[in-house]
Amino acid sequence: MALEVDILGMEKINPNIFKAYDIRGKYPDELDEKAAYKIGQAFAHYSRTGQIIVGKDGRLSSPTLTDALIKGINSQAIEVIDIGLCSTPCFYFSSGVSKIPAIMVTASHAGKEFNGFKAVFGGNIPLAREQIIELKNLVTGTEFKTENDAEKITKKDFSEEYIKTVRNFIKEDFRPMKVVMDAGNGMAGLYIEKIFQGTNISVIPIFFQPDGNFPNHEANPKIPANRQKLIDEVIAEKADLGVMFDGDGDRVYFFDRNGTVIDPNLVSALISQYLVANSIRKKVVIEVRTSQIVKEWVEAAGGEVEKTVCWTIPIKLKMWQNQDFIFGSETSGHYVFSDLYKTDDGTLAAVIFFNAIAKREESIDTIIADFRQKYFIIEEANFNIGAQKDVNEILDKLEEQYKKEGGSILRIDGLSVLFPEWWFNLRASETEPLIRLNLEAKSQKLMGEKKEEVSQLIYDELKK
Repeated sequence: MALEVDILGMEKINPNIFKAYDIRGKYPDELDEKAAYKIGQAFAHYSRTGQIIVGKDGRLSSPTLTDALIKGINSQAIEVIDIGLCSTPCFYFSSGVSKIPAIMVTASHAGKEFNGFKAVFGGNIPLAREQIIELKNLVTGTEFKTENDAEKITKKDFSEEYIKTVRNFIKEDFRPMKVVMDAGNGMAGLYIEKIFQGTNISVIPIFFQPDGNFPNHEANPKIPANRQKLIDEVIAEKADLGVMFDGDGDRVYFFDRNGTVIDPNLVSALISQYLVANSIRKKVVIEVRTSQIVKEWVEAAGGEVEKTVCWTIPIKLKMWQNQDFIFGSETSGHYVFSDLYKTDDGTLAAVIFFNAIAKREESIDTIIADFRQKYFIIEEANFNIGAQKDVNEILDKLEEQYKKEGGSILRIDGLSVLFPEWWFNLRASETEPLIRLNLEAKSQKLMGEKKEEVSQLIYDELKK
């Protein structure tokens, strides 16, 4: 085949497609079938196993990239278990339940022009940053011998087993609710209706059919422009809630009856408290930028929180290192469940969220209103530092300033400063010449004052 002829020799692969914890780039300019073939070879070599699971999302480029990936794996005499079209949580589940390494063709929530790969070791153990670098070095610096030209593929569908497993997490009698759910023409639409069938959740589906053109909106719930159809439907249907998934189904946002986002910190607090109260495991891992509500609610349930660096993979790795963790959360809508192979799963998050509110005496509307009156959180603010500015100089200066004022200092990820009535975290961006500020206070007035104060200190340092 032409593809095989093209990729027999040493190919130059764009090293920039390797991100901190996954592989991603524009198709075909940055990432193409040649890269997929080589990534297949490298992951087969790196995982040192007899079988590798391969899945794909519904992007237009996923079929040909998957074919090339499989050929690369097969070339190293490794059998492929092809699980076909699936969400990333179902893909993670397949690795978790089978204990087999796996790699999926997906670009998650990114636009339709992107594609990429997510890889895990057997049992759904993620690759750490250092292991992604090792994989990158194999892909860009090694010419692999073809050990086998034969196709060796077994097809297997894990979807029914996955759906049954997620349904087993329904522990409470859900309150009767009308809920608009937007799958964004992504992968969550394959499972939602079967998971909630027969429950008190009346699902109003929008954009459930997978479509790699994403004709209705980009499948990223974090961007306000993508939410409009869901907001309109929530209001038109007089729904109790809205739920919106990202393209590969591992992330979820919740909306109140007015179509306003429910802060992911509150979602995390509800899920955390519920799980801690109903488990012998009492630990929850959160990012340094997480609201104090999670710590307060977890401790009220007899648990404890541990903070780690931002992003989902560090949370998962922390949970794999210590089995006392029942749950982990990231503030952009990723919720990680220890009892499902440390998987971040938007659909399971919805199930546990409905469990949590079913157990509480107050309505969800009351819970949301109470949160909004007590916790005041800024939208993450970014400051351009330029290529030459030393981030640590800025952090050290602010640490010195606030230490004098009696603030508690954490240097887990950037700088965190905590006072009884307010706190902030300032850290460097992973990908851009920016520093990012997160801040919370116990009143709207104090939040505004402290945001202005910290911002001015940052600007003063940037002028030096």
